[in-house]
Amino acid sequence: MSLAQVMATLRAAWLQIAMMVIVAAGVAAFLAEQEPEQYTAKARVMLNLQNTDPSRYSVAKKGIAAGYIGTEMRLMTDDAVTRQVVTALGWPDNPQVIAAWQASTGGAGDVTTWAAHRIGANIGPRQLEDSSIIEINYSSSTYEAAKEIVAMIRSAYIDQSQRLRVEAARRASAWNRTEAANALKIVQAAEAARAAFVTANGIAVDSPEGGLEYQAQVYALRATLATDDASTNARARINPSADRLAQRLDALDRQIAVLRLRGDQNPATVMLQAERTATMQDLAREKAVAAGGAGVTGGTIGLVRAQRDAEYLKARLSVIERAPLYDRLATLNRDVKLKTARYQAAIERVANFDSVAGTPSGVHVVGDVIASPDPSYPIIPLIVGVAAGTSFALAMTLALIAELTRQQVRGVDDLTATVPAPVLAVIADAPAARRWSRWRRLFTRAAPVFATR
Repeated sequence: MSLAQVMATLRAAWLQIAMMVIVAAGVAAFLAEQEPEQYTAKARVMLNLQNTDPSRYSVAKKGIAAGYIGTEMRLMTDDAVTRQVVTALGWPDNPQVIAAWQASTGGAGDVTTWAAHRIGANIGPRQLEDSSIIEINYSSSTYEAAKEIVAMIRSAYIDQSQRLRVEAARRASAWNRTEAANALKIVQAAEAARAAFVTANGIAVDSPEGGLEYQAQVYALRATLATDDASTNARARINPSADRLAQRLDALDRQIAVLRLRGDQNPATVMLQAERTATMQDLAREKAVAAGGAGVTGGTIGLVRAQRDAEYLKARLSVIERAPLYDRLATLNRDVKLKTARYQAAIERVANFDSVAGTPSGVHVVGDVIASPDPSYPIIPLIVGVAAGTSFALAMTLALIAELTRQQVRGVDDLTATVPAPVLAVIADAPAARRWSRWRRLFTRAAPVFATR
């Protein structure tokens, strides 16, 4: 069907199309007038996505942020929020609300739940573009009620969000406290096992790092290496050893002062006292050799070296003989360290979750409540326009279908399509020509095919 045929069809059915459009617009306007007016109020909140974990600075990833925002939007319409609003409004005790509930449900269920669902159905949260700002829209029958209720919805939502955050953090903290208590018992058991092993095997330990026997070997080795450096100047060989022995003596004094708190008969204290005596003897010998200056003989130096070699050999043989015990002690030390680290990690998690429970909510109020005194529904011009446009399209479709069904000849195109013969001329109908003369003068130059016969 060509454009000329469509226009001819519309000219023939214009009255019916106009009537349908007028009737549809009138009915839509009448029904819109019967609808109760609705007023919409808006309240905005902003979610803090840059520091969701107060124990460290973090930025939520895009996918996580989208899920978090979606969860918060659903929380705004949750029963926990709407029931809090209903209770604050006093609707469960309002006779009018109770009467409406009974008329709607026949008295079945709970009036608070029914009213909460009514409020939730009128809440329309939406995210503002790609931001973390959520706009809460609420519609009510009056302007004042819309403003009051949307403000209460926002407050109830913030309270509920904070409550959920605190409860989750406290549950996690309690669970980690239990884990920390169990980890502490495991650490204590490991320390007791190490102490029992040390006592059973007579190992003197001044720290969790190892035994004093092994440390004695290390000190003896250092002293021996100090005398292995041949030099023409005896003072140069002796003085460094004296300095190290003096430092060792000072360290032993500090260790003995600490261990005496456990008692003078403590095995570690006794061993340290013995080592201190030997160290003082070595230091005195070194000082005596150093006092001789350049006149120190090679025999004296050889004697000092032989004594140190003997001490190192004695310490080394002692450690080699008890090497399996020290290997086992090292394993116990590593086990204690590992379990202590687990316990400290649990304690740190407890502190972090306690910090989360004590921080304010990550939701911030943005601006005041926004509301317009003009009703947001019904918008009569929009409703009438949509009804008129829809009815016009429907009327045109029906007219074209009817035209195709009847197959009437209304112009040259229809005649050419119906009769396979050339059209030599068009004889205009005089009354019709007079009736359409004005329109024909306007369109004849642009589209001669519009002229009626």
